Amino acid sequence: MTTRCNGGCRTCLWRDPRLTELDTETVRWLYDEAGRAGLAQLVVWGGEPLLRQDLPELLLAARRAGLLTTLITNGWFLGERWHELRGLVDALILSLDDVGPAHDTLRGLPSLYERLEAFVDAVRADPLRPTLLVNTVLSSLNRGALARVAPVAARWHAGLYFCPMETGMVTSAGVASPLADLALPAEELRAAARTAAGLKSDGLPILASWPYLELLARDPELRDYRCRAPRARLTVGADGGVRDCSRSDRPLADVRELRAAGEPLARVFGLPGYRRMLERSDSCTKCNNPDVIELSWLWDLRPAMLRKVAELSSL
Repeated sequence: MTTRCNGGCRTCLWRDPRLTELDTETVRWLYDEAGRAGLAQLVVWGGEPLLRQDLPELLLAARRAGLLTTLITNGWFLGERWHELRGLVDALILSLDDVGPAHDTLRGLPSLYERLEAFVDAVRADPLRPTLLVNTVLSSLNRGALARVAPVAARWHAGLYFCPMETGMVTSAGVASPLADLALPAEELRAAARTAAGLKSDGLPILASWPYLELLARDPELRDYRCRAPRARLTVGADGGVRDCSRSDRPLADVRELRAAGEPLARVFGLPGYRRMLERSDSCTKCNNPDVIELSWLWDLRPAMLRKVAELSSL
């Protein structure tokens, strides 16, 4: 939705204040088209989405289009803007890479952790409280964070996602990894998998599936899966480019051009470039995010993923 952000995370690949964002009406059109195309869920992220003043209007448009809405945020503006968003968000994901001042330092936002605590406390008894989730990015900057964050997530009654940090993107020229020096080495990722498994066994709200934890412990480069994620989702950048995850520098289409030409969003699914992306993704294992891997397993109807869907619906 935006590449603007008030934070200063060193692990971020997405912040770019120079990018021209889609206007309100084009985003409303996009969400309506997504609903018509049969897409079920909208995940709004950035950048920091709450920097867009039209966010409530856009979330309302998504709801009217029949989309479940998930909002990913650093949480800085939630206290002052939640009254505008209340009832429009089905799942709220709070980025939490550590606890207390350590988290503030990672995000470049003093007192951020206090703001998150205050917000969670304020909405605890709200009948319109969305499903609350926490996402922790593992890097060399927050070693051991899982053991510190998991009890906080439990106290917040939130599920906890974690993922190794993304160090770069796949482009038409190959893999570019400008942040590789911040990533955890393989042995520490194995250790993180074992830590997560122990926390999960102890009843803490680790949402990573057992198959994912086993894969991370066995192969920290996460190569042993067949990617199906592009079949299940469509990623549109803040500038309107429909992303080709196998060639991030070459968008499949531009939603502004589709709208101007009177073409539906669903036309993307028939483009030769879209079909080539699906073919390339079958042999690509560059993504290390559990959402990509577990979504791929869900596409193949692996029983463990069907169980996870049931677990998520109970949060």
